[in-house]
Amino acid sequence: MSTRAFPLTLRVTVSEATPEEIREKAVARAHSFFGAAAELDVISAEAEPDAEVEGRYRATVLFRKVA
Repeated sequence: MSTRAFPLTLRVTVSEATPEEIREKAVARAHSFFGAAAELDVISAEAEPDAEVEGRYRATVLFRKVA
């Protein structure tokens, strides 16, 4: 495998109030990185209450671009 072309993953952390908002914001950030037309795989996603903002959840989502 060439060092010029190797698979990348992107870890995105967002804080939102609902699962739908979390998904929307995380996917938007991934498309900003990989390109708007990129097909994405979610490798993992975890959410927990946001300790800094009442009523919100902090989620970390790991994406990769489908080859």
